[in-house]
Amino acid sequence: MGVTQIEQSIANHDQYHGVRDSLVASRKEIVFFLGLLIFYFYLRLSGFEPVVVIILGLIGGVWLAFRPSEWAVEGMESAAGHLGLTAYVAGMVSSLASNMPEAVISGIAAFNGWSTGNQDLLDIAVLSVLIAAGFNMLLLGITIIISTRGKDDMAVPEEAIKKDSVLIRWTIVALLSMFALGILDMVSPDAPMNPRFPPVASFVLFLSYIIYAAALTTGDVVEDATKAKASHSRRTSAILSVMGFIGIFFAGEILTHSVDVLITDYNDGIGLIGNRVAIAALILGAAGALPEHGIALIAATKGKVGLAVGNLIGGVLQIVLLVMGGIGIFVAIPLDRYVLFQIMVIAGSLWFLKRAITDDHKLDFFEGAMIILLQAYVFVLLIAGTPI
Repeated sequence: MGVTQIEQSIANHDQYHGVRDSLVASRKEIVFFLGLLIFYFYLRLSGFEPVVVIILGLIGGVWLAFRPSEWAVEGMESAAGHLGLTAYVAGMVSSLASNMPEAVISGIAAFNGWSTGNQDLLDIAVLSVLIAAGFNMLLLGITIIISTRGKDDMAVPEEAIKKDSVLIRWTIVALLSMFALGILDMVSPDAPMNPRFPPVASFVLFLSYIIYAAALTTGDVVEDATKAKASHSRRTSAILSVMGFIGIFFAGEILTHSVDVLITDYNDGIGLIGNRVAIAALILGAAGALPEHGIALIAATKGKVGLAVGNLIGGVLQIVLLVMGGIGIFVAIPLDRYVLFQIMVIAGSLWFLKRAITDDHKLDFFEGAMIILLQAYVFVLLIAGTPI
């Protein structure tokens, strides 16, 4: 990666803060939602009507998935400046912190499913990760449409093409191999009752992203990159980081509990709509992905195309490799038909995206519309599938 790409990355990093600055939580907003969360826990612990607790939990959980992740990003980026890291590495840290809600939400759901032997919750945990990646693709399609208003197409930043194309290919092959393993386990006469993805293979997924991240911080990046800026004192950076991660943890716990109660107490009602596992996973996936990565849409409306596209493409790869791989190290990923379906969909979506990017290094309105239609089609199939 040359100096030009580094400068573009740093510029995108600064633009990201410009977009975030317009979304800073007001004191009234913080007081309101803290009061709502206190009221939520009071009702929950006193055994109040479940439907009210679920609604308050979903509202409060989504807010916690959004605002505290901003605090964590601010704190970690500032800490990177104090540690003397480059702006590029600080941007990568920021991106990782942005995906923390998805990791915590799905991680708590996976642990609860594993510890209680609840197969549905295990499915929901893994599906929510993959669905969060799907929502990133959906947001990417909307971003493309916004960015191509009044013109034929939008140029894809050169950095995004060079930086992510190899990792996209690797991810597609890895997901297809995972899908093939699941199919073979299903058709084999000696297959286990509930096939699982080997934890050591999940570690390889996780490791692949670590190697990719390390590769981006070597060579001319180290030599030429500008140092990250410390926008807060060391103490403030630590406080923001700690408050952010505590908030994200509570977001995961509240949202997971709300979905657990929803599928337990209102199983029949959800079944009338469609697949209850898929609906619950859609709720968690949307709660983790949409609030945080929705910033990319705001960036696109402000003309920050490179920021928006890079944020969303990078988010998909991080979710699939880092989040799903990290969870699979500790809790074996189930390879049933719901998980296999979504794995195949993400692989196909990444292939579609890669072809759209590399054929002419541009994206147009039609390609954006097709990406949106593809994800909408997938979500419909997932919800309308045979209920369990």
